[in-house]
Amino acid sequence: MKPALRTISCLNDQSPRLLGALCLAILLIILAAGLWPFNFLARNQVAWLPDQNGVHFYGQGIIVNSDVLNKERKPPFPDKSITLEILLRPLLVTGNLPHILTLYDGKAPDIFFVGQWRSHLIIRSRTDNPTMGKKGKDYGEIGLNNALLKDQDCFLTITSGNGGTAIYINGKLMRSYANHQMLVGMTEEPVRLVLGNSSTGESYWNGCLTGLAIYNRALTADQVSRRYEAWKGETPPHAATEDGCLGMYLFGERKGRTVHNEINVDDTLAILERFKPVQRKMLSPFLSGYTWNLSSTQDIITNILGFIPFGFFFSALLIKITRLKRLSVNLIVTILGTAISFAIESTQAYLPTRDSSLTDVVMNVAGTMIGIITFQILHRSRASSVADRCYGTEA
Repeated sequence: MKPALRTISCLNDQSPRLLGALCLAILLIILAAGLWPFNFLARNQVAWLPDQNGVHFYGQGIIVNSDVLNKERKPPFPDKSITLEILLRPLLVTGNLPHILTLYDGKAPDIFFVGQWRSHLIIRSRTDNPTMGKKGKDYGEIGLNNALLKDQDCFLTITSGNGGTAIYINGKLMRSYANHQMLVGMTEEPVRLVLGNSSTGESYWNGCLTGLAIYNRALTADQVSRRYEAWKGETPPHAATEDGCLGMYLFGERKGRTVHNEINVDDTLAILERFKPVQRKMLSPFLSGYTWNLSSTQDIITNILGFIPFGFFFSALLIKITRLKRLSVNLIVTILGTAISFAIESTQAYLPTRDSSLTDVVMNVAGTMIGIITFQILHRSRASSVADRCYGTEA
C-alpha cells in the first residue's frame, strides 16, 4: 500500500497544469486508440482481374446492385424460390465468417447470406420457425464441409424452394436439406444484393468472383448440370427471363465501376470508389452476436483497462482544482467517461475497420469506474495516514 500512497501524495504535490497535461495526454491516447486508423474515406478494396473476367475482393470491399430488385413493387421471388450460380475462387482461409453474397432488406438478420468459414460453405437464412432455426437464434444454418478450398475455382449452385435447399459443386449434388428454405423469412420490403461483404460492411470476403446468376425458381438437378456445362463452354452462357433468370453477371467489363446484367440492362452492380456499406451499424446491442473466445475476451479486457487511467487521473484532477465533494467528482468523471466512449463508438460506425458496439461502451464505463474507485480508496487511505509527505520517511 505504501507505494500507492506515495503515488497519491505525488499527484497531490503536482501543479494543476501538469496534472491537466497528463489527463489531456490520456484522453488523446484513448481517442487515437479508438479511432485508429482514421480511414473515414477508405478505398473500396475491389479490383478487376487483369487477365480474365471477374473481380478480386482483396480487403474491405463491397459491390451492391444499383437499385432494389423489387423496385416496381413486384416480388422478385413470388414463390420464395431461388437458384444461385456463383463462380468463385477463395483466396484466404479465416476463422471468422466472411459473406460472399447477401440478400438484404433492411431487417436483421439478413434474408440470407452465403459465407465461408475456414474452407466450409455456410448458409444462414432468417426464420421464425423453431424447427428450422438454430437454438436461441432467429436464423437457420446449413452448409457443406470443404466446399471452398483456397486457390481453387469452384462453380457453386444453390437451389431452394418448397422442396428444401440443395447444394451443388461443379454441377454435382453434394448435399440437400429437405426442411430448409432460404427465402422463408422474406418480406415485402425492398431487397438489395450485396457481394463480397455483409450489409454492414463488417464481414468482408477475400477471393475472386468471376460469374453470378440469380433465378427466381429452383432449378432441377438436370438443369443445374446443363447450366454448369454452359458456364464451362468457351462462349458466354446464356439465359432468359423465361427461364426465371433475374440477373446474369459475367464481369467482362474489366474496367470501370459498373457490372452489367446480361438479362436486364436497367439493373447493374456498382463498384464504389470509396467503401460504403449499405447499412451502418451504430452501437450494436450489448453482447449482440458475441462469441466467447480468446479474441472477444481480450477485446473486453482491453476496453476495461484502457479507461482505468482515465477514471483515476481525471478524479485526481478534479479533486485538485475544485472543492467538489467526492460523490460529485465520481459522478462527473463517470459521465465524462461515458460521453467520450459514446462519441468514439458512434464515430466508429463510419470507420470500415472498426465495430460500433454498446458492449464496448459498457466496458469503457466499467474501466472508468474502476479507476475512480481505485483513486478514492487510495486518496482516503492517504488522508488518514500519518505519512502525508511524498516519499515519506517510512520505507
